[in-house]
Amino acid sequence: MTSSETPVHVTRWGESGPRLVLVHGGVQGSSVGGDHHFAAQQRLAGRGFQLLVPDRPGHGRSPSPGRGDDAGADGEWVAELLGDGAHLVGHSFGGCVALAAASRRPTATRSLTVIEPAMQNVARGDPRVRRLGLQMLRALFLSFSASARARRVFAVLAIPAEIGGSRSPEELARMGRALRRFALPSAATLERQLGELRERGTPLLVITGGWNPAFEAVGDRVAALGAGRRLVVPSSHHFPQLVSDEFNEALAAFVTG
Repeated sequence: MTSSETPVHVTRWGESGPRLVLVHGGVQGSSVGGDHHFAAQQRLAGRGFQLLVPDRPGHGRSPSPGRGDDAGADGEWVAELLGDGAHLVGHSFGGCVALAAASRRPTATRSLTVIEPAMQNVARGDPRVRRLGLQMLRALFLSFSASARARRVFAVLAIPAEIGGSRSPEELARMGRALRRFALPSAATLERQLGELRERGTPLLVITGGWNPAFEAVGDRVAALGAGRRLVVPSSHHFPQLVSDEFNEALAAFVTG
């Protein structure tokens, strides 16, 4: 697939059934693409779903777009993947991208599921979210090198070994440099987009892992703003979709219900 900016690699699982577009998070410079972030969801192809799993620009097998991670820009080409209608799933920063795509093509968005979304700006007044923000600031600005910055952010977010494990020093340095250019969508943008979801009645599911109070606070706030359902899939890290089949069961029930 080619977006308006750069080619985007898309992994496809399943030949027929309801279409799911799964958008991963992370930061540019990573060799890991969407098929690793959503490895456990490949099993859904055997349950009558077809899944489109892109590597966001600058991630995995998609080349760098020559800019930093941008939820709005990525939302443009993700919206193209919806075709004549699909269910959107976004994890972490990918939740912001999926929400931007839903805002761009509301009638083609059958539902939206966000997993531990990087939407801290809508809950920045919560002390739990402020504590996480301080941890991230220390990791971003008090690290002695770009690779150390990446490792510290991985630790703060409890990135599991299957995603953040054996990376070369060069890859860590690329990611550390990209983290300094990384910016989350503003509260105003997120509140507007979530309000549009609520007004249209687009089904919204917000999933967290219960491991971090800040993500629980953000999940609660996002669900409230978008009139969505809340679910905790117990996890010891930031990737509850990889822990057990509970996530797949919940997602399948949600998109078919």
